Amino acid sequence: MSKPDDKKLKEIAQKVLQEAGLSDDERFGSVIAILMMISIILTVIRVLQECNKTKISQLSNAQDRFAIYGENIRTFSKNRGWFTKMRIKKIIRRELNPEDYATYSARLVNTLLNIGENLKDDEVITLVEAANV
Repeated sequence: MSKPDDKKLKEIAQKVLQEAGLSDDERFGSVIAILMMISIILTVIRVLQECNKTKISQLSNAQDRFAIYGENIRTFSKNRGWFTKMRIKKIIRRELNPEDYATYSARLVNTLLNIGENLKDDEVITLVEAANV
């Protein structure tokens, strides 16, 4: 696999922050917010990787692996089950202080799920490659 594109990672993080309405917020500096969002997104991808470890280990083609991750992301994002939301909230809770978590967690979860529904294949590849680093 090639080195993940840092520019694409930042673009994905900025897209989440903008849709959540946090890009111009005084609570977060732009660099800190982007790093925080990248960390949250990559942790979610690592959780998906762990859940699919046995299924993925049987595949030899990297494109098939990326397709499975993309399908999982889109499925979980569309279904928006209780467990999916709780797992994402747990990851967000680790990144935010209690005040910010109480204020922004619901908005961030919904935004991550909204963006996950429409994630492009090249974005999935970028995220999976970055999570493997």
